[in-house]
Amino acid sequence: MPKNMIGMMKWLLALIAFVAIPVMAQTPWQRAVVNYSRQSYQSGNQNWQIGQSPEGWMYFANNNGLLEYDGTNWTTYPLPGNTKVRSVLPVGDTIYVGALGQFGRYIRNAKGKMIYQNLSGKANQKERVNIWHIHRIGNDTFFQSDEAFYINNDKMRLDCRPGVHYSAVVYNRLYVTSYKELSVLVGKRFVPLPGIDIRKTSDIVAILPWQQQLLIVTSHKGLFTYSHHQLRPFAIATDIDNLQLSCAALSGSTLALGTMQDGVILIDMNQHKVERLSTNNGLQNKTVLSATFDADKNLWLALDNGLDCVQLWSPLRFLNSRQSPIGSGNCSVSYQGQLYLGTNQGLYAMTDGKIRFIEGTGSQVLCLDTIGGQLFCGGRQFFLSINDQHITHYGNRGVWAVRPLAGHPDVLLTSSYWGLRLMRRSSQGWRMAEEVKGAGISAKTLYIEDITNAVWVANKEKGLYRLVLSPNLQNVVSKKCYNSATLPKGDNVFIAKVNGEMVIASRQGLFRYDASHDQLVRHTSLEEQLEGHTAYTYISQTPDGHIWYATDGAMHVSNGKWHRSYLNNCLMEDFESVSYTNRQQAVIGTEDGFALLYTQQAQDSTRAILPYIRRIIIGNNADTLYYKAEQPHISWRNNSIRFEYSANSYDPSQAVRFSYWLEGSDEQDWSPYTRRHVKEYTNLTEGHYTFHVKVINPDGSIGNETSFEFTILPPWYRSWWAYALYIISIMAAIYALYHRIMKSRQQLIKEKDEQIENLEEEKLQIELRARQDELVRSRMNVVRKNEMLQEIKKTAVSINNGLSEENLPAIKRRVVRLIGQIDTNIEHDDDLEAFRNSFDNVHHHFLKTLGERYPQLSHKEKMLCAYIRMNLMSKEIAPLLNISIRGVEIARYRIRQKLDLESKANLTEFLQNL
Repeated sequence: MPKNMIGMMKWLLALIAFVAIPVMAQTPWQRAVVNYSRQSYQSGNQNWQIGQSPEGWMYFANNNGLLEYDGTNWTTYPLPGNTKVRSVLPVGDTIYVGALGQFGRYIRNAKGKMIYQNLSGKANQKERVNIWHIHRIGNDTFFQSDEAFYINNDKMRLDCRPGVHYSAVVYNRLYVTSYKELSVLVGKRFVPLPGIDIRKTSDIVAILPWQQQLLIVTSHKGLFTYSHHQLRPFAIATDIDNLQLSCAALSGSTLALGTMQDGVILIDMNQHKVERLSTNNGLQNKTVLSATFDADKNLWLALDNGLDCVQLWSPLRFLNSRQSPIGSGNCSVSYQGQLYLGTNQGLYAMTDGKIRFIEGTGSQVLCLDTIGGQLFCGGRQFFLSINDQHITHYGNRGVWAVRPLAGHPDVLLTSSYWGLRLMRRSSQGWRMAEEVKGAGISAKTLYIEDITNAVWVANKEKGLYRLVLSPNLQNVVSKKCYNSATLPKGDNVFIAKVNGEMVIASRQGLFRYDASHDQLVRHTSLEEQLEGHTAYTYISQTPDGHIWYATDGAMHVSNGKWHRSYLNNCLMEDFESVSYTNRQQAVIGTEDGFALLYTQQAQDSTRAILPYIRRIIIGNNADTLYYKAEQPHISWRNNSIRFEYSANSYDPSQAVRFSYWLEGSDEQDWSPYTRRHVKEYTNLTEGHYTFHVKVINPDGSIGNETSFEFTILPPWYRSWWAYALYIISIMAAIYALYHRIMKSRQQLIKEKDEQIENLEEEKLQIELRARQDELVRSRMNVVRKNEMLQEIKKTAVSINNGLSEENLPAIKRRVVRLIGQIDTNIEHDDDLEAFRNSFDNVHHHFLKTLGERYPQLSHKEKMLCAYIRMNLMSKEIAPLLNISIRGVEIARYRIRQKLDLESKANLTEFLQNL
């Protein structure tokens, strides 16, 4: 038999085998699909390619720009010209984008802000550049347009004729399709792949790696594999030939096929199971433009109007009112192979994936209890029991709960709006009996103690009571309210048996009954085992020891070793409920219906969630920093800071919580767990700080941590340069003070020196005056001597004239000799020279200076100037010069002329200043 015939037979057998495998039955329990409408992400309606960064953030090529989602915040980064983005590729911290008319990349600046860099240059001036795909091979980035590839930027262009319909990188090789061929890039040219009839593979929408082969997905002609130069059809257990496929994605053995009109098809390539998702089971839109699996195997779908995230790894399946309009889930129970679902619209039963309504239950269901092999269902306006397929109605009075009584096998106790009522068993079955007298309390909550049969009832208005019934159960013999300051009225409570004792769940925490003291006490040990001291709205324990409880809008389960959280903000307040269909499945009531939890898968699906500090707002929006910003130094004026953080979790039903700590502040420890994504600090003092934030995983374990360091600078008056200025100022002040002190001391010394000089000058003046007086006295002595001698001369002359020559010749000779001696003394007295010398010594060589400057002055005129300098009067000067007073005045006048003094000039002052 020819080899090609053998190959054909193998292919036919494989096709028959695949066709014989039935498509996986569609069940009412649908996968968890998170819908992100255009209103939620606030951007364009159409989304194209999808990418994920190393941080786990999702990026979408959106009509309005690059769309980013970090699990909490949506951000749109518009391109210049607001062009539509058609492709995106995150590589490390760089996000490459391709758009209509340009391509480029986003990088982070020093503040962590995304900055766009255009890489297309002038390429769009030569041709219309529309980038539909972006690929990364090694260190090169390939931007695919309609006719070419641009490598890294517009400088290197790789033409691809006759055009590019689709491109993909598989096994690190670039594959390109056109209407003629499927080619692979070898070096710098495209080489056609042999063995491919392009007519069979036209309109290729995806090329994927599969078992060392190429898995080729076409829009209308199905799937093919290519290896060893051979193209083979790939059969799947569903008919897709009539579907217009638009995209495909592969993760492990799960293949997702996006369509233009029928949503997405999920194919298990190993087990050959097929699952369809469309608008009837979770999607917002039937048109899928792009599909991508993220690192957690979530399937992201870019729709014609919105985004969807199919959580394939999630252990939850949902029975939502949107797909199955049965109402909000109040309670559920598995009974005789059927799952009964109590909602706000009535009771439903699910059998083999089909749901049917139970007639006569057209109002809100309040309870589902199985007792003695019989199912009791209470509602607001009905009460019935189901035994096998037989339904018994007990009237139109609603019932909150039904409980058995220990020691009374034929009696049941029911609670309702009107109080407590007994049910008794007869040969005809159960019937409603008498009311319990003295109860009179609307009992939403009903719990019966095992040993004492004491009854606990509670409602929001009346509070919590413990009732003791009479032996015949017909009367209340004791009733006590147990509300207090620690457990006030006003809220519903839930009572259940946990670890063998009664536990009360309330918004004030968990309580237990202390029978020895007849009081309620806080159950601290159980709180520490669970969520700590917080508000609890529901608690129960399964036979295998798992404790289910509701806090802060989420359902939790714990077995003491591990902890899980689910359905955040999905529960019905005051109607939380959990039931088991088997040991592997739990049914939980939600606002939109019910959730089915695969408990074993839940234990295996836990993963690490990473926190990220996304934005830091400094001061009053004075500055904003972003992820991976450099450590800032913040001025004192802007010493308030706001942190916005998130976690890369895309399941809103998971209760991801955060804990934070500002190292360097007054905070001594981590904060309590919170779901808030924002923390703000105000009026921080100067110093170095580190803001830490960590996540608390849904299983209760401490997750990863991230931090951000920053420094608050001191105010200007406490800055280093201010301190330097202070030091300089202090030194300057010290110097100024020192200089002032030294100046003061010098002034004192100067004053003392001046005082000494003044004293010395005064002393000199005194000495001068004394010498002047001495000179005057000396000169006066001379004057008096001269006067005396003049008188003697006159007398001698007189004597001489009176003597006769005859009588006294000898006397005459003697007298003449006397007169000659007197004249000699008058003309050559040495006292005059001594006067000059003494005067010059006292008056700084006045006479010498006067003679040098005014040589025209005579000797007597110089002496007159000396006497005038001594401030002597004319009458005192006259005898000194041996002239008259008139002669002194005339001499003064001549001196003024020789000194060339003006008429107004004072001769005395002039001579004293000379």
